[in-house]
Amino acid sequence: MPSPYDALPDLTFGHHPVYGIVAANPKNLAASTWMLKGFDFHPVPDQPTLYALADQERDGPDRTARAVALLRKSGFRVDVDAAFDPSPAPNAAPAHSRVPLGEPDVAFAEHPRLGIVAAINDRASGLTGLALMEHGWRHNPGLDIYTLPAATDRDEALGKVAGATVSLHRSGVRIAVQPRLAQDVAARTRTAAATTASRERGQGAPRASPVTAAALAASPARAGLPGKAPVPAPGAPAAAARPVDPRIAFSHTR
Repeated sequence: MPSPYDALPDLTFGHHPVYGIVAANPKNLAASTWMLKGFDFHPVPDQPTLYALADQERDGPDRTARAVALLRKSGFRVDVDAAFDPSPAPNAAPAHSRVPLGEPDVAFAEHPRLGIVAAINDRASGLTGLALMEHGWRHNPGLDIYTLPAATDRDEALGKVAGATVSLHRSGVRIAVQPRLAQDVAARTRTAAATTASRERGQGAPRASPVTAAALAASPARAGLPGKAPVPAPGAPAAAARPVDPRIAFSHTR
């Protein structure tokens, strides 16, 4: 039975919201590093497995597609976003258009024992998991979900959901958030914004934060209620909320 390490691709290519066209070297292989440098991908500071393409305005997508093709011919296992794939299937639609309507790429939920967790659709970009890892999540291969370190308290975890949600939305990732969790993330964000504004100005009302809308975006509770955030039942204790396994958001066989 292959180990989780063996199941990883040697290299992953995609688009990063900050660095543009990037490549990830998840196994940190010396051969992969050498090949990436040869294709003009250079290390991103403080990101030990991430490499950004130099001079991206100079035919960046085409250069990336050529690199992918050559790496595959050399025997490397490469995962790549559809935009940079040099050999898509005939008449294939773009990757995002093949995702069923309403099905998210990432789902966040709260587990009674594991805390706040995230699950990724198998059709999502290979960089989606790396984006979660940048915000503190780690992949649990046994459960096929992403969890935070056990020492993470709930307030910190809510902040990580908000940060990851904003970052993923910038990359065009579709996100679903458990309704009660989305409410708590929004409330936490408003409180943090109020505290920051109070410290900076000494008085006055806090400015609205875009994280609130991002945290609630694509939440299942919004279906049929355009423009309205989910509202918890009056007096319902948090402990009574039914725990949600985020993997149920993806109906296909994993």
